[in-house]
Amino acid sequence: WAPVGGEDSRPDFAVGPGKVIELDRRHLHLSDLTLGMVGLGQIGSEIARRGLAFGMRVVAVDPLAGEAPAGVTALWRPDQLRELLGQSDFVVIAAPHTPETVKMFRRAQFQAMRSTAYLINIGRGVIVDLADLVDALRTGEIAGAGLDVFETEPLPADHPLWGMENVILTPHIAGYSPRIPERHLAVLLDNVGRFSRGEPLRNVVNKALWF
Repeated sequence: WAPVGGEDSRPDFAVGPGKVIELDRRHLHLSDLTLGMVGLGQIGSEIARRGLAFGMRVVAVDPLAGEAPAGVTALWRPDQLRELLGQSDFVVIAAPHTPETVKMFRRAQFQAMRSTAYLINIGRGVIVDLADLVDALRTGEIAGAGLDVFETEPLPADHPLWGMENVILTPHIAGYSPRIPERHLAVLLDNVGRFSRGEPLRNVVNKALWF
């Protein structure tokens, strides 16, 4: 073991019950926190469901969702994004690339977030202005970020995000799983059957909305 706070400090296991130590403060307790979902489609709803399972308070913005799923505290329209940003400890982007979402997150949005909050983007890279994100991280406007998508992919080797200790980067792989191909095939086969029977298809794209 190593004493917390220097060689003269008592070891963390010797302080007794009921005492909050530095090691405690270095961890976040999810049930104390708020998850803000930007996009509450199929992916966003699944993330919200998992947040609720950990006891998190969940709020969301979505342009189309009719009503909040069970357990979601608030569901707002995109023009109320600032409400979500000011309340959330984790802001998770699960929105599609549309004309309305391009650079949806710029300096003003980061400044509206809590300084202790984290941004997670598994939606589309164009939603977050990376130059503004870098500035927000450098100045401490937000605590950190987890990014699976970027404005430019792959992220250039000399980009400053690579050197930031409070940033986690993954190469656009959040949607990969051994279960994904079988699910894609199942939807395809189901839609072939629906088409042959003259029934409505699943997951039809609305080109006017871009998704």
